[in-house]
Amino acid sequence: MRDDTRIRAPFDTRLEEEVIGAMISDPQCIAEVVEKIQPRHFYHAVHQKLCKKIYALWQEDEKKVDLVQMVPFLQQENISVSQITDMVQGLATSAKVAYHADRVKDLAMLRSAIQVGQELSLAGGLREKEEIHAAISRAEAQLAQTTEEQMSVSATATIEDILYDFHSEFEVTMHNQSGITGLSTGIGDLDCMTAGFQKQNLVVLAGRPSMGKTAFALHLAQHISNEGERNPTLFCSLEMSKKDLARRLIGNVGQIDLQNMSTGLINDEEYEKYTMALSILGDANLVIDDQAGVTVSEIKAKARRVKRERGLSCIIIDYLGLIGGDRRMDRYELVSENIRQIKNLAKEFQIPVIVLAQLSRKVEERQNKRPFLSDLRESGEIEQTADLVLFLYRDEYYNPHSEKKRIAELIIAKQRNGPVGTVEMLFMKEYGSFLSMTKR
Repeated sequence: MRDDTRIRAPFDTRLEEEVIGAMISDPQCIAEVVEKIQPRHFYHAVHQKLCKKIYALWQEDEKKVDLVQMVPFLQQENISVSQITDMVQGLATSAKVAYHADRVKDLAMLRSAIQVGQELSLAGGLREKEEIHAAISRAEAQLAQTTEEQMSVSATATIEDILYDFHSEFEVTMHNQSGITGLSTGIGDLDCMTAGFQKQNLVVLAGRPSMGKTAFALHLAQHISNEGERNPTLFCSLEMSKKDLARRLIGNVGQIDLQNMSTGLINDEEYEKYTMALSILGDANLVIDDQAGVTVSEIKAKARRVKRERGLSCIIIDYLGLIGGDRRMDRYELVSENIRQIKNLAKEFQIPVIVLAQLSRKVEERQNKRPFLSDLRESGEIEQTADLVLFLYRDEYYNPHSEKKRIAELIIAKQRNGPVGTVEMLFMKEYGSFLSMTKR
């Protein structure tokens, strides 16, 4: 690529000088600036050094941010004192420093985005599928970090503002009278203990193989997208195909034996149930994506498209262990990074995100096979980051003579804002369906 085709990095020298000059002439305004930009957001190296020094002095004592106090530093860095004097004297007012700081950061974000594009353009000679996907994934991850930084807002608010916002939401909750403030799961006892799946929450649904994780995830997807307000839902399946998921959904809703669905050997009564299930599911506000090996950045891109086209109330991901990412990371680092990004996804879209996860084989070595938080596989970050951790357990899988035939236990092992405990559900394996044991 020829050098003259490269885009010149955007910057505004005068804008940077105004921010530096404002902080030196009026140190009280530094509190506004420090929440918005860091030294690296400045384009000129000399401005980066000045910002870093001003922040360091300010943290020691605001009164130390003074041109006289900075002279030794300026001499050490070969920065002209007259240059700084011009910045201070050329400043009309420090009243707009917050706005100017935002502008400096915006230009820094634009430079980062341009750099990602230029680095991606250098991959134009790639021809291998895996190399191409890896290059695109890196670019998406870098752009996602830039976007998240650009969208960040101050986390500081007065108690008056916080109480006003809380009261507004509480008024709605109080008059609701249902006790459910989030998305209903269709399982009465679970809704009673959790008040539904809440906005910004990361919900981890885990279990050993054959416990019914995917079946329960499909139950949630169908109920959330098909009942009541028909909340738009994105189901990302990294393991099963769209057709396999459709078969399970039809069997679930129509109460049709899944084996008969696979063979096509259904009787007239089952065919009536089949057509009924097609009609019901046809009204579901559900989008299914079955691309294997996707990264969190790719899931985010898909979620944005769904939100733009129909809105978005919930994302379900099946499952965590199959999500791709930076191949330079080891397994522990990758899972930890992915779970953190999924939590950020819930916060950015202001919706609950449900992710399925596997459990360690250590469960099989115990006499009591009910899972614990320590059984979460591959990363301790899962337990730490999740707002709600649910374990699926079926005693009859391990004990053929169990008294709990057709009973699935949903163990609430962690709930950041509520109780822990166990909810029992009726599990009809032949249909792949979960039913509430209580009516609410």
